[in-house]
Amino acid sequence: MAIVTFGEALIDLLPADNDPQQCVKCAGGAPANVAVGVAKLNQESVFIGTLSQDAMGQLIRQELLSVNVDLAYSSISTHSTALVLVSLDDHGERSFQFYRHATADLQFDSQTLTAYPFSRGDIIHLCSNTSTLPSCHSDTLLGLLAIQSTGAMISVDVNLRENLWPTDQLAHLPQRVADLIKLADIIKFSKEEFDYLAEQIPGFAAIIDQRIHDHAIFLITDGANAIRILSKPLNNHAVTPVSPSKVIDTTGAGDGFISGFLTFCQEHKITATNDFSAETLHEAVHFASQIGAKACEKKGAFNALPYLSEL
Repeated sequence: MAIVTFGEALIDLLPADNDPQQCVKCAGGAPANVAVGVAKLNQESVFIGTLSQDAMGQLIRQELLSVNVDLAYSSISTHSTALVLVSLDDHGERSFQFYRHATADLQFDSQTLTAYPFSRGDIIHLCSNTSTLPSCHSDTLLGLLAIQSTGAMISVDVNLRENLWPTDQLAHLPQRVADLIKLADIIKFSKEEFDYLAEQIPGFAAIIDQRIHDHAIFLITDGANAIRILSKPLNNHAVTPVSPSKVIDTTGAGDGFISGFLTFCQEHKITATNDFSAETLHEAVHFASQIGAKACEKKGAFNALPYLSEL
């Protein structure tokens, strides 16, 4: 039973502590963050993606391997590593400026996803950022359909980053996210993402209702406010999140949350979403919120994600 993450690995350029005009390089990218998160929680973690052979790509590779993330199914490209300039406000909240044109993380096809021998009990996790181009979106869907047939669970963190999308592709964002929602078993939104897509996706409420009928689980986070669960076991249930002891940087909070939720699934041998009872689903979200809270207490993403012993 493995947690397999697919998608972008990149470099976050964070402001230095002693001089905000200087940058510190930190390996990141939402799927790569989740790969690190589950590895640090003692789960079998596999990352599928394309890493650059440049110095930044080598840094990412070294950091993934240092926490025992399996890179056997990742490939190396001559394309450059994507970069993200991260700005933090006084409350640790972040904003992003992306440099991602024809970068290594976009060099994949449907066979990239299916190189791993998925079976029931495995989980694949990804974000919407692999759908920013038409060919990437089509290949992602083809790969997920093949994985779905193996009985593995599909987890999607919507993780909208509109400035990652080419201007001529933004109009397709709602439909492409809807395509992912229709295939996923576990879907995470922030409240802002959920409210935005409710207005942008035609028939959004009906899609949500149908997916809940199919035993999909929707997790809606809202910073320090209650986490909402939409599911069969718990219908519009609220869970009070664990609060961090201090907030330094929220960059890895959402990725920490989903790392914790997927880890709970593996630890409790949940191989399908209909294995959840109301009680275990509440427990899973509470555990996930502990990981998300811990990730806010340090700067960066990989470094901030906690080991099990830190909880």
